[in-house]
Amino acid sequence: MRLDPATAELMRLGALLEVVVQAVALQERAEAIIVGCAQPGDTSWEIARSGRVVAGQYSTLCGWAADLVWPTDRPPPPQRIVELLRYHLGMLDTALKLAFPQYRSDRLERRRLSMTGLGAPANELRELETTLRTRITALGGTPT
Repeated sequence: MRLDPATAELMRLGALLEVVVQAVALQERAEAIIVGCAQPGDTSWEIARSGRVVAGQYSTLCGWAADLVWPTDRPPPPQRIVELLRYHLGMLDTALKLAFPQYRSDRLERRRLSMTGLGAPANELRELETTLRTRITALGGTPT
């Protein structure tokens, strides 16, 4: 069965929204992990365990979002969502690697202590969630 273009776009946007909703829901945990990794002294192994779980979830979401990318000139651009999810994953990975390095140096320690969270890309992802909801509503769908 072939869907009409509007219905197909609505389904793709709905699936992408679900990925974004899950990613945004993880942001608070990701922020806490990054900040926890940036504290002076030894980082708790609990942060490492939790960080790997959240990083794994972001990795899964990155894959799902990448599978949903399609060419479009309408906002929000699906490829930008993939980039933001990869950024979130990269920040977690960097924080954990700096907190549990193979070797220590003053430069790496300064970098670790300077990490403050996800920053502006986290806000952009939340804004894209709103944009997705608006777009779905405009197409006559019901955002989840």
